[in-house]
Amino acid sequence: MAVLYLGCVLAGCTTPRMIDEVKAQIREVESQNRQTQQMVARIDSVIADEAEASKRLRNEMSVAVDDLQRQIAALLENYNDLMQRIERLGQQQTFAGTVRSSPGVQQEPGAQVQEPSSVDCDRTYDEAFILVRRGEYDKAIEGFREFLQQCEKHDLVENAYYWIGECYYSLEKYDQAVTEFEYLIDHYRSSVNASRALYKLGRSKQELGKKSEAKKTFQQLIDDYPGTLEAEQAKERLKDLK
Repeated sequence: MAVLYLGCVLAGCTTPRMIDEVKAQIREVESQNRQTQQMVARIDSVIADEAEASKRLRNEMSVAVDDLQRQIAALLENYNDLMQRIERLGQQQTFAGTVRSSPGVQQEPGAQVQEPSSVDCDRTYDEAFILVRRGEYDKAIEGFREFLQQCEKHDLVENAYYWIGECYYSLEKYDQAVTEFEYLIDHYRSSVNASRALYKLGRSKQELGKKSEAKKTFQQLIDDYPGTLEAEQAKERLKDLK
């Protein structure tokens, strides 16, 4: 048809009807083009919406997982601390029973049995620990500092260093947190708190923008404490730091 029109144009036989038909075809092509563009735009919009929805879902799941991990970590912290307290109380009761039943030990009338020297230390530690749970981190740090000064040989000294680091971390004072966690790791390598301290040390360095140091710390945690919750958390953190 186009060849025929062209032949007619060259031959001078173009008619108004033919021109109208050509214009109609042009309008039809333009209409189809607009429809195609609209369809492509709708498809792009659907794809974009699905991508955004998928991104939001991933973010929500990530937040939920992080929240669960924090809850689990908090429960483990409470559990470990409670078990140590129970064990120590059992030792104290055994010690007290041994003293009372020792032959040759007689108590003067009206005299009071002296409590083991660790009792005041226990109270100081417990009061500081309660302050942590209340979110009164500055006061908790003061309480644990007092505990460390008065009870430097106590079984819970390493725990006190850990909780001081945790308090600084919660206060977003990451430099001080790094100092406390590094001290704990250097001086109490076999501590039950070592894996938790390493994880929080890595997180503190991450918050400070020390990416390479954070990666090194997380990798050390994975290597030295495989299979722990903190090691699994460290693996996820390393993915974020790539």
